[in-house]
Amino acid sequence: MTISLVGLTYIQISWISRATKLKEEHFDKLVRQAMEDVVGRLEKDEMNMLSKRVASYDQSLKTSEQLLVGESNESGKERSIPTSSFEDLNISVNINLSGQYSFLTYAQDSLLISFKGRSQSERFELDDPLTGTMNAIQKELRSKMNEKKVDMIRTMFEDKPIESRINKFELESHLFRALEERGINFLHEFAIINSKGQTVYSTDQYDESSNADIYQKGLFPNDVNFQANFLRLQFLEKPNPLMESMGLVIPSAAFMLIMIFSSIFTLVIIVRQKRVDQIKNDFINNMTHEFKTPISTISLASQMLKDGSVEKSPATLQHISGVIHDESKRLGFQVEKVLQMAIFEKGKAGFNLKRLDANDVIHNVTNNFRIKVENKQGKIIERLEAKNSLILADEVHFTNVIYNLLDNAVKYRKGAPVLYVKTWNKNNGIVISIKDNGMGISKDNIRRIFEKFYRVPTGNVHNVKGFGLGLAYVKKIVEDHGGQISVESELNIGTKFDIFLPLKMPKNGKRI
Repeated sequence: MTISLVGLTYIQISWISRATKLKEEHFDKLVRQAMEDVVGRLEKDEMNMLSKRVASYDQSLKTSEQLLVGESNESGKERSIPTSSFEDLNISVNINLSGQYSFLTYAQDSLLISFKGRSQSERFELDDPLTGTMNAIQKELRSKMNEKKVDMIRTMFEDKPIESRINKFELESHLFRALEERGINFLHEFAIINSKGQTVYSTDQYDESSNADIYQKGLFPNDVNFQANFLRLQFLEKPNPLMESMGLVIPSAAFMLIMIFSSIFTLVIIVRQKRVDQIKNDFINNMTHEFKTPISTISLASQMLKDGSVEKSPATLQHISGVIHDESKRLGFQVEKVLQMAIFEKGKAGFNLKRLDANDVIHNVTNNFRIKVENKQGKIIERLEAKNSLILADEVHFTNVIYNLLDNAVKYRKGAPVLYVKTWNKNNGIVISIKDNGMGISKDNIRRIFEKFYRVPTGNVHNVKGFGLGLAYVKKIVEDHGGQISVESELNIGTKFDIFLPLKMPKNGKRI
């Protein structure tokens, strides 16, 4: 049962742990996909911007060619032809009648292209020097500008810092959209880290020193000269898969707890039952021994009466009849003790309640018991100091309670028994205290002495007569009279029983 419970608990915990881990990994995967999508959109935006710039560059070149072709200068004059611009790109062309030309291209007041030449076309030189010159300029201009366009595309962003390549608002918009598309609506912060490891931009609550997980993705990974610029994403809140699974976890855990508690309860019952079985076996052994002794004595006495060789004098007959009477009485007393407990368990015993003087009843029992104690060289010290000693009780059962406590004190004596019997008034009641100088009871056993059939171990099971019913009977009688019983004991020093009985039967007192 224990192995099964441990196995089921382990499987349950493993399942919950694995499900939680899978959900966390799925969340991480969605976040990384979102960041990859954002990086892709940034690259796409940059390429679109670059394409527009290149298209504008090509348009400028085309316009310049058209201007050159459409231009007709008068003979012997030089002409400067301004063309359309691309980012302050200005083109100046000077041509003379002899076919010589000069070509200058400026961007933001910086010279980009400069060359001079002479038309090599004989037909154009003879028929129209200017037209030939224009064709030569167009051809060379197209070649130079195409080379420049390639260089511009290659080097346009090589030395540009990352913060100038990214629009923060567009980045935040892309990030929000990518996360929302994947169902991630948790609060997040982000930062841009340049190739030197410096944070060039971060949102207000971004904190790299916190314990929150940080996701990182490289920016512009497809650059010709890749630089280690990164986008870092941090979540202030993250989904809790365990809490989300509570709909399944709580019922499962509840059933597991029910199984565990049921198993523990079953094990406790098994242990108790085993202990009860052991006590029952001890009880049967003790009862057999207690019954066997008087039965054997009676059997022996009856054989003596039947034996013809034994003298049947009046003294002998009186002795044998006395033995039979005493042993029969002893046997009946033992049977009565067993029957008393059976009757009390079934609730069929009745109290004949009447007003008694507790001091008188205790004094009578003590006097009857004094001879037995003195025969063992002991003594009883009696101090009946209760001034108000009238109680409502059953005389027979109350007498048995005092007798059982005195009998136990003698049974478990150590040397000559010395018994202290005291009474005094307390809290509208009477306290009856019986103390001995016996062997005492250990702390482990003192908690169980009022259990049925339980007997304090004394070495030999049969060296002290009894069934383990006396103190259980005493406790039940006292409580049914509305009283309480307590015990104090110390090994090798002695034991003291205190009984408290109310002077007047409480309204809720038992009258069975």
